[in-house]
Amino acid sequence: MKFSSLGSGSSGNSSFIEMGNKKFLIDAGFSGKRTAQRLNDIEKRIEDIEGIFVTHEHTDHILGLGVLSRKYDIPIYLHELTYNEIKNKIGKIDKKNLNFIRDEKVVIGNCVIKNFEVMHDAKKCLGYTFEFCGKKLSYASDVGCVNNIIKENLKNSDVIVLESNYDYNMLMTGPYHWELKNRVKGRHGHLSNADAAKLVGQVLCNKLKKVYLMHISKDNNTPELAYNSLQQVLKKENRKNLDIEIIGESGTKIYKL
Repeated sequence: MKFSSLGSGSSGNSSFIEMGNKKFLIDAGFSGKRTAQRLNDIEKRIEDIEGIFVTHEHTDHILGLGVLSRKYDIPIYLHELTYNEIKNKIGKIDKKNLNFIRDEKVVIGNCVIKNFEVMHDAKKCLGYTFEFCGKKLSYASDVGCVNNIIKENLKNSDVIVLESNYDYNMLMTGPYHWELKNRVKGRHGHLSNADAAKLVGQVLCNKLKKVYLMHISKDNNTPELAYNSLQQVLKKENRKNLDIEIIGESGTKIYKL
């Protein structure tokens, strides 16, 4: 398995995952042209993508979805409630490329992609786990709060890709008006550094080798604060060999699980 983020932030979110000879995207929050270029930057081709798994309907996750599916004949996998929210935005999708997620998992060849619901201010927001040849990558973006469903799905992971959106003190003293602050820190908003770090600490296992922190707020967080929050938890657990990487808007290099 291989993983790379093409970028994460308010300007767009998309990630690449390779499982054997199968290549997929998680979300398509950049324009079609920009997505193709970012794949080219990591020496991958948009023409080889065999599916796009959508987390939820917000524009920074689906901007290029329709264009990519039509131009490159790429299947998309999403919840029907999400499709109903975005169908007018993404345009016509060929029926053969429209796959509604109704079961807990999708099996493509030897690849097993499981989904689980996360709390967010969307009609339906999904996290995913990708399993192939004994390896597991867990992906949870735009998480309002942690619950047992998320904990159970993140257990036994080799890699975790997780939102660490805001620092509580920066949010509360920052420029957002009170209503927006309440939205961000609410049960259907985003995940704080402290809660993201706590969650990783709760699902730590010997298999876990790398944690990516994504969706870092420009206004209410810094990469250093997100990194340090998790590092403090890892020190308490004496996990010195766990690699932490912050995903910014420019994305990441390819990581081999």
